[in-house]
Amino acid sequence: MNAINSNDLQRILTRTINQMKEETGDSFDIKQINLAELLRRTKISRSKLRTLKKNDFIVTPHRRKGLKAKETVLTGFTPALDDLLKKNVTNSSVCYERLQAIGYEGGLTQIKEYILSHQDLIPPKRLIVSPQGNRGRRYRTGPGEAYQMDRGFVEVESDSGITYRAACFR
Repeated sequence: MNAINSNDLQRILTRTINQMKEETGDSFDIKQINLAELLRRTKISRSKLRTLKKNDFIVTPHRRKGLKAKETVLTGFTPALDDLLKKNVTNSSVCYERLQAIGYEGGLTQIKEYILSHQDLIPPKRLIVSPQGNRGRRYRTGPGEAYQMDRGFVEVESDSGITYRAACFR
């Protein structure tokens, strides 16, 4: 597996530094590593490499990883969004427009994430409804109350003896 195609930053750095160490031999010093050469081999920006060099090329997670703000732009509008979800309005664009109408100034992505994490508010797709009776009732009429009509063709003979076909109702 090629280290450049890998998404693991630590693996890319370690493999590239080890390759550089093998090429230079005993004169290799990690404190004196050439950042331009490391940039060329790893395609990592120079500023990121400087930061990593300060940490002895050990990749550490971002310090705010996993933290969430107690209040966001969406916080004041969650009751309205909950109400929309309970009414089975799950289209994020529609929710976004309706929240904007009441003063929401945030982005669409926050609404999408909120809808995704609050799927329990959306009613089930099929609701059990009470039976409404037979919908296939017959229409009944007594004798002489209704007529059925159809169209067709008949052979008609004129006074001069010519026969032709004519459309008619029967």
